[in-house]
Amino acid sequence: MKSAVLITGAGSGIGASTAKEFSRQGHFVYLLGRNEKNLNAVASLCKESKVLLCDLANAFQVRQAALQALEHSQGKLEVLVNNAGIFARHSTPEGTDEIWKAQFEVNLLGPVRLTRELWPAFVKQGRGSILNVSSTLGVKPSAETSAYSAVKAAMINWTQALAMEGGPHGIRANCVAPGIVDTPIHGFHTLAEGAKSEALKSMAALQPLGRIGSPDEIAKAIYFLASPESPWTTGATLNVDGGIHLA
Repeated sequence: MKSAVLITGAGSGIGASTAKEFSRQGHFVYLLGRNEKNLNAVASLCKESKVLLCDLANAFQVRQAALQALEHSQGKLEVLVNNAGIFARHSTPEGTDEIWKAQFEVNLLGPVRLTRELWPAFVKQGRGSILNVSSTLGVKPSAETSAYSAVKAAMINWTQALAMEGGPHGIRANCVAPGIVDTPIHGFHTLAEGAKSEALKSMAALQPLGRIGSPDEIAKAIYFLASPESPWTTGATLNVDGGIHLA
């Protein structure tokens, strides 16, 4: 076993693809999420893995999940992928306090809590890699995505701060900013086949490469930045979005 990686939101979409990619590369995978059935399904596709049930909005559960992973890995946990997130489309006037709080609680504070729990172990072992999954909307927001865009922009800035803080301890921190990807976070993901095809076709022109992305494509970018394949890269944000940030 090369090392162990903890991935949040590992039950579907980008998280599931990332778990399978790390497993394929020989890593032990900790699958963290809320849906036990989905997590077990992903675990069945990984060579070595362990399911950790956890709601990132619950500080106690985050701490317990981190402790389980650290105790079980016996010093081999070296990578954290903060992938889990929620999305709500609304304009600023329509965005209630509850919407904003939920976005920050799950999309930013949850990752901060988990990182904080693993940080002492990374410092002690003199190595660690933190990969945060932001969004193209964190680089270039669009209308009616105010809370989500704001929190994803904050995640990019936080990643840079982590890189500065972690460097002296051998800890790297990087960020991937996906564009429109076919995952459950988007409403079109569960549309009937005909309706989904039309929706994907209508979105294709938004990207210079002419199509939306797949979870597997994001997973490969995550693996590159989070793994030993990029040992001298930290504080970076990689746009993996078909070029939509240029449009």
